[in-house]
Amino acid sequence: MAESPVGSEYARTRDIVVAAAVLLALTAVLVVVLVQAWPPAPAVALDGGTETPAPATTVELFGWSPTLSRETSMFVVVMAAGALGAVVHVLRSFYWYVGNRALRRSWLVMYLLLPFVGALLGLIVYLVLRGGLTSPAGGASDVNPYGVTAIAALVGLFSRETSEKLRSVFATLLSHPPSGRDQALPARVSAVEPVSGPVGTVVTLHGTGLGSATAVRFGAAQSRISDATDTFVRTAVPPGATTAPPVVITPTGPATGPEIFTVD
Repeated sequence: MAESPVGSEYARTRDIVVAAAVLLALTAVLVVVLVQAWPPAPAVALDGGTETPAPATTVELFGWSPTLSRETSMFVVVMAAGALGAVVHVLRSFYWYVGNRALRRSWLVMYLLLPFVGALLGLIVYLVLRGGLTSPAGGASDVNPYGVTAIAALVGLFSRETSEKLRSVFATLLSHPPSGRDQALPARVSAVEPVSGPVGTVVTLHGTGLGSATAVRFGAAQSRISDATDTFVRTAVPPGATTAPPVVITPTGPATGPEIFTVD
């Protein structure tokens, strides 16, 4: 299957500046939302005990002053935390590829959508935890906001791993869907960057169907994968590597790179 040329060119300076501005602005907005929507802590009563927290609180969000119940506040907080976790992942990947001059324009859409994926995954995991860790009669006041916020942020930061874990868990409960035309596509490597370097060099292999890759072989030596999506795999040249085309190991079979990687 031919690789689509749409968005395959490298990002321009204008694209990088706009993407960086959007990501920084989104980070600031999410932090403000997280702080403003944080549910109030129980007040200390005169007798030394704790009082029930207020059932609703008014927040200030950029000139908008909605009144949120504690339940609604928890929903907003976990979604903001999940999105923030995803933004951390996006910023880390963004500066790495910009610094190595390897950012492609098609990845900018992925960077834009990942915070939304993190927010939704954070909400889903929160609902799962609420359903399993509290009684049906319990309310949001029974939930530790720090704990669920930390979990939501980690879910957003590791959204790919979370999706795979949820899929593996519920695959044991639900029937497997029939194989479709777009499922289990064979892995294919279309480019290797760079094509030479010493042991320890970070190598990016571009292609399709690489999201489930487990390792990369350089001759007889095998390296671990540091980052992988459906369109690229990133790894480092391992000790003992020899000059040969890199081979990506996936559950659907190996995918050999079209170019020889020369070990200096």
